[in-house]
Amino acid sequence: MKMFARLTILLPLVLALISFVLSMLALFAGRQQGFMEDYAVVRVNTSMIGHNLIGPNTDRGKTGGDKKGGILGDIQGWWDDAKDGARDKINEATGHIADKLAQKIGISQWYSLHVMDFCEGMYMPSATALSAGLNVTSCTTSSLDKRLNLTALLDHELSVGPIKLNLADIQWPDSVQDSIDTLNSALLALFIIFVLGAGFSGLSALATVFALWKPELRRVILVNFTLASLGFFSILIGSALAAIAANKGAAKINEKGGKIGLTAERGTKFSIISWIATVFMAVVTLFWVGKFFASRREAKKELTEEKSRSYNAS
Repeated sequence: MKMFARLTILLPLVLALISFVLSMLALFAGRQQGFMEDYAVVRVNTSMIGHNLIGPNTDRGKTGGDKKGGILGDIQGWWDDAKDGARDKINEATGHIADKLAQKIGISQWYSLHVMDFCEGMYMPSATALSAGLNVTSCTTSSLDKRLNLTALLDHELSVGPIKLNLADIQWPDSVQDSIDTLNSALLALFIIFVLGAGFSGLSALATVFALWKPELRRVILVNFTLASLGFFSILIGSALAAIAANKGAAKINEKGGKIGLTAERGTKFSIISWIATVFMAVVTLFWVGKFFASRREAKKELTEEKSRSYNAS
C-alpha cells in the first residue's frame, strides 16, 4: 500500500515539472533572436501600411440599384468594371511599392511583444503569402514597463531613410501608442507573475521529491499543497492577464490603426502553453487536497481504532 502511495506521487511530480518548463518557456520566448518567435504575446503587423491608398470602390454598391438598361446600362457596367480594374491594379502596385519602400528604408514588417523583450523582422517570402514565415532581424531588451515604443521607432526609421518621411506623411494616429502602452504595463505585471508561477511550480516539484520518502506525513502534504496552490494561482492569474491584455490591446490597435493598414493579433501559441501549465498545476493542487483529506480520514480511523483497543483492554 505504501509503495502504491509513493508511485501515485509521480503524477504531481511530472506535472509540476512540465508546468515549470512551460512557464520558463513563456518567460524566455523571444529572448534570443529566433527562439520561439511564434510564441509572442502580441504581434503588430506593419506590412500593409501604404497599401490601398486609393481605397475600395464603394460607388457600385450605392448606384447598383440605379443602373440603366440597354446600351447605356452596358456602357455604365463596362465603365464601372474598368474603374475597378484600374483601382485594383493601382492598389496592387502601391502595395508592392510599399513593400519595397519598407525594405529599402529599414522598416520592419512586424513587431512582436514578448514577456522579456520585443523582436522585429520581415515576412518570408512575402507578407501576402498564405504561409508566410517570420524572418527575425533583431530582438531588443528594453525597460520592463516600456517594452515597445512603436511610434518613436517607426518615426526614427522613416526619418533616417533616403526619402526622409515622418509619421505625419502616413497619417499615423497618436492613439496607437496609447494602446501599446497599455500592453507594456500589462507585460510588466505578466513578467512578475510568471516568475512567481515558475518559481512556485519548480519548488512544488522539489517538495514532491521529498514526499516520496514520507508520503503520508501531514506536514509534507501541507507544504506541497501550499506550494502547488501558489504556483497554480500565479500561473492562472498570469494566463488570464495575458489573454485579456492581448485581446484588448490587439482590438484597440486594429481599431485605431486599421485606416492606415496597421493590424495586430494576439499570440495563440503563447496562450496555449500558459493555459496548459495552469491546468497541470490545478491537477497537482487537487492531488494534494485529496491527499490531505485522505490523511485526515486515516488519522481519524487510527484514533478510533486506538480508542477501541483501549476500551477493550480496560
